[in-house]
Amino acid sequence: MKKKAQVGACVLLSQDEARFPLVPTLRATLGVKGYRPTVGTWDNKDQVYCLAALHVVTGHLTTRLLEQPARSKVKTGQSKQQRLQVAFAAHLRDMARAYPASAYPEVVMTIDNAPWHRGALREQV
Repeated sequence: MKKKAQVGACVLLSQDEARFPLVPTLRATLGVKGYRPTVGTWDNKDQVYCLAALHVVTGHLTTRLLEQPARSKVKTGQSKQQRLQVAFAAHLRDMARAYPASAYPEVVMTIDNAPWHRGALREQV
């Protein structure tokens, strides 16, 4: 498949996603000697998911970000898997726009076995 992609007969994409927790960084603070200061927290449990597909031959990268606020199931009514399925379906639509069938008749994307890569939303795309 890679040789086919190198001669331009197809587009070979490698897709994956990563999770980035939005954990605050440590900060220095001034204090009085002998007294332990109490500092408020900016504790943030939010996360950001990045979905990306790399064109194996050219190195072109197509990405999509998905914000996951803390307690997002309560806020959105959707499970993590449902939210990621929606994001993955949107990512596939991004790929379809980046590599339209009229210009690229064969596009091959390698994906892992994550549960949000399956389901009705993917089949609709």
